[in-house]
Amino acid sequence: MCEQEKHPLLQSLEMVFACKKCKKCFRKDAQEFEESDEYCPHCDNHFVIEAKTPKAALSVESEDVRVNNKMLKDERVRQQGYRTMFDPDEDADRLG
Repeated sequence: MCEQEKHPLLQSLEMVFACKKCKKCFRKDAQEFEESDEYCPHCDNHFVIEAKTPKAALSVESEDVRVNNKMLKDERVRQQGYRTMFDPDEDADRLG
């Protein structure tokens, strides 16, 4: 039905807001938005919240540790001797 209409959509710069405190709706013009427009005209509740930018964080995600505890290290148990690139074998400096 909408595809058959011939008239263009009317562009409106008016936005409708609803206050969570007093549950009333009101309209604001988006072109002339000022600091005083951040408050509800009925109850003076500040309804504009400052945006938070996400901060980069490094985290480790794993399954529930009660099901799969491979990510945990128990300091009481003697660990197997794993080789890393920082701990070369004692014969690594010999040739042949």
